[in-house]
Amino acid sequence: MNEPSKSEKSDSRLTTLVQAALEGATQGLLAKVLERVPDWRLVESPSGFRAMELEIAQLARSSADQVTEILLRAKLEHGDFQRRCSVAARAGAEATLRSGGARGITVTLLGGAEVRLKVGYLRPDLRKKPGRKRASRGKGGAGFFPSLDALGIWSKVTPALAGEVARQVTDSDSIRTGLAALDRRGIGLEYKTALSLVNGFGKRAVEQRAEWLSDALTRDLRAGGPLAGMRVVIGIDGGRLRERVALRGRRSAKTGHHRFEAPWREPKLFTIYLIDEEGAVQDTFRPIYDGTMADCDDLFAMLGGYLRGLGAHEAKELAVVGDGAKWIWDRVDKLADTVGISRKKVRQIVDWFHAVEVLEEVADARAQWPEGERTRWLKRAKDKLHAGQIDGLLTLFDELALGRRAKQVNKHRDYFDGNAARMNYQAFLAKKLPNGSGAIESVIRRVVNMRMKGNGTFWRIENAEAMLLLRSYLKAGRFDDLVEWSITAAAPWWISASSHGPVLEAP
Repeated sequence: MNEPSKSEKSDSRLTTLVQAALEGATQGLLAKVLERVPDWRLVESPSGFRAMELEIAQLARSSADQVTEILLRAKLEHGDFQRRCSVAARAGAEATLRSGGARGITVTLLGGAEVRLKVGYLRPDLRKKPGRKRASRGKGGAGFFPSLDALGIWSKVTPALAGEVARQVTDSDSIRTGLAALDRRGIGLEYKTALSLVNGFGKRAVEQRAEWLSDALTRDLRAGGPLAGMRVVIGIDGGRLRERVALRGRRSAKTGHHRFEAPWREPKLFTIYLIDEEGAVQDTFRPIYDGTMADCDDLFAMLGGYLRGLGAHEAKELAVVGDGAKWIWDRVDKLADTVGISRKKVRQIVDWFHAVEVLEEVADARAQWPEGERTRWLKRAKDKLHAGQIDGLLTLFDELALGRRAKQVNKHRDYFDGNAARMNYQAFLAKKLPNGSGAIESVIRRVVNMRMKGNGTFWRIENAEAMLLLRSYLKAGRFDDLVEWSITAAAPWWISASSHGPVLEAP
């Protein structure tokens, strides 16, 4: 009979240690439950039963954290996991790293338990080198714990806890509301801790997204992808929120805060979704939402990166839907070139409902109408618009462009004249293409208006950029994808994330 190898003996000892620790934790939970059973049996009221449920849930969370702690300690204290992480981190670092020894760090687990660990630490080599006046951190930045990074433990919390806190705070109308919801689930965090965690996660995700998009825009096009051979629809629009711009000067004696201005800013967002041959939205592909606080060119660069990364150059058809904003339509042709798709496959569509609103503004330019004439005029105008008869529609405008009304009417006349090819609604319907931008308007409402726009709500640009990303992925049903990708991309020296981006390349 063959003798067990050294590795097999080590695994056997580790299994024995973990089993003993788990049995101890299980016995501890059982003892606590049995101790409370006499009191729980006496419960005969709704409030008492609710309190019992919450207590049992808390015991279960504590037990789960005990199991997690046992397995985490076993991973870090037995075997060569820490050594392998250190070797991989050194090999993948741009700067020279040196050992900082084993350092103590407190990590918070999903159930709220805090665990004190002693973990290997790496730091940039800051020793003075010949010819250098003084040592500096350089590009490598501060030190880190490679074994914790490899497990996705950042900001002193486990990845499951980081994901839950980020999700709940992102989904709530404020950080305090999110913390209250987390507290009811047994996850108690201080306001500043949660704020730092969410801002840190969001900032890192924004940086990682930028790197992925840059790679998607510069690498060679690849065959395949979830958008290849599909009918792709893109909606583009802008929202509104208030920026917080601090002013120089002393802090307010009353509040302790610096004075600030709150100008309106326009976050710009897009959505990408698929339709079938009948024009129905394909549920097999979850939509993509994203946006930026930057300018129009940055938004289209971001959109181009997504489309390239997901194989839109091989799409059957690409429809772009938006309102009449000139900044959208001036950049569509360049977008097609960036993506690598023929301009002949790109359909540009001005939102029907926005066009009708402009018609109503034209009608309002005439102060007085004979009874029923305004309604009849609008019906004729809508009929011509729907049929794509823009020349006939412009003739109706010319009939109103008289006297003091001429300037206002002609302004709208230019809008329809410049977008004539984008308003052939009858042809769009025949081809089963969308005539409205309701999809992106819904994104604006759910991502921006319900969380980021409101009385007394002001944003620093970097925080708004992060929240746009988090809210977009949450409302698109892709938040878990973002968390998984982000914690993986944060340690590329351990697990390669080069083939994926914030949107997985498989539907």
